Amino acid sequence: MRQRIHQGIFFISSLFLAFFLPVFPKFLPPIIAVLTINWIISGIYLTTIPKIFTEKWRLLTLFFATLYLVYLAGMLYTTDFTYGWFDLQVKLSLFIFPVIFATSSHPVFNKRQVQFIFGAFITGCIIGSLILLGHSLLVNERWGVPDPFYYTHLTWYFHASYLAMYNTFAIGIVLYHLPVIFARQSAYKTISLSLVVVYLQAFIFLLSSKAGLITLAFTEILFVVLLIVKKAGIPRIVFISVIMITLFALFSQLFPYAFGRVSKADAMVARSETLQKNPNDGTVQRKEIWKVSMGLVGKHFLFGTGTGDVKDVLMEAYQQHGLYPVYQKKLNAHNQYIQTFLALGIPGIGMLLLSLMIPAYGSFREKKYLYLLFLLIFAFNILFESMFETQAGVIFYAFFNVFLFSAHLSPAGAGPGQGRIL
Repeated sequence: MRQRIHQGIFFISSLFLAFFLPVFPKFLPPIIAVLTINWIISGIYLTTIPKIFTEKWRLLTLFFATLYLVYLAGMLYTTDFTYGWFDLQVKLSLFIFPVIFATSSHPVFNKRQVQFIFGAFITGCIIGSLILLGHSLLVNERWGVPDPFYYTHLTWYFHASYLAMYNTFAIGIVLYHLPVIFARQSAYKTISLSLVVVYLQAFIFLLSSKAGLITLAFTEILFVVLLIVKKAGIPRIVFISVIMITLFALFSQLFPYAFGRVSKADAMVARSETLQKNPNDGTVQRKEIWKVSMGLVGKHFLFGTGTGDVKDVLMEAYQQHGLYPVYQKKLNAHNQYIQTFLALGIPGIGMLLLSLMIPAYGSFREKKYLYLLFLLIFAFNILFESMFETQAGVIFYAFFNVFLFSAHLSPAGAGPGQGRIL
């Protein structure tokens, strides 16, 4: 009975976490604190820790905490302990979730609970978007802000790229389930979920994140490939493909601001625009940051600068290269691979790549395509953002990574996919 109560708190905390992630991120640390305290009080780890070395899925789940341990080791040769400990605090979810999931009862969540958590996340994406749209409407009426429903004016307390990533994954969850729902001839669910996809896709266009739009296109292409793999039938595949292409083309016309940002970015890259000419353009800033950061990686490739010194080294390099707009904003490397490589050297980038590649291989082999999609979405987005430097990125990855791993690749979820979550 006592363990059942603790398991219920674990589930409800996870449900709230998935819901508030795209709604109000400031609620996430208290929720994680409740989840952690509940785990400590439950004492379940007293019986499950010995199983880590006998049950492979537990050991593999715990493996995801290794990246955090490498960051912790990076404190041994750092000089800026203040920033280092702050960075470890931001990244703490990388350690907490693998430990809790690896030492939980098995299965961690049953199939119905998994469905509820996914539903909470999708609902959170919808409600979060409505809040942001309502805020933009209010701002437009009061102050007449230009383009209030696009990009930074829309996102308010979010980063557009992170929000686009959340919504794209939500679309991926819905698309993954549509074939099964359609096959069971549930017209109401099919229509409802199809409208959710259309709405979230429109919202991603409003967010106008260049990486987000590319990820959205990739996700929809992958869904068509999945239909082909599952032999959904030529008429259905053609019909769905035409609908997706039509919607993408329609939204590009309805929301020209989004495609305008992509076209502008391509033009600037083609003309090799400099930061002096375009001090506030994100694409030009990234290009200059990557150039400087890669130069620094070459100097610190073996063990990196240390967990706490990476920011100081970047700021100093920005000043030396005259990147004053970037320096004033205190920007990171805007690429998690480069950021981790610079901070921790070969051990850090090696562990980051392994944390993505090993489960990607496993999910592909076991035909767990939703987990594979999540990994691909995240792996692509951290090419343009250092997402482990903010809780919005860390918590999204840390939670859903072990959640999907436990649901898909642990013994209860292993085996060939059948077009459903488990």
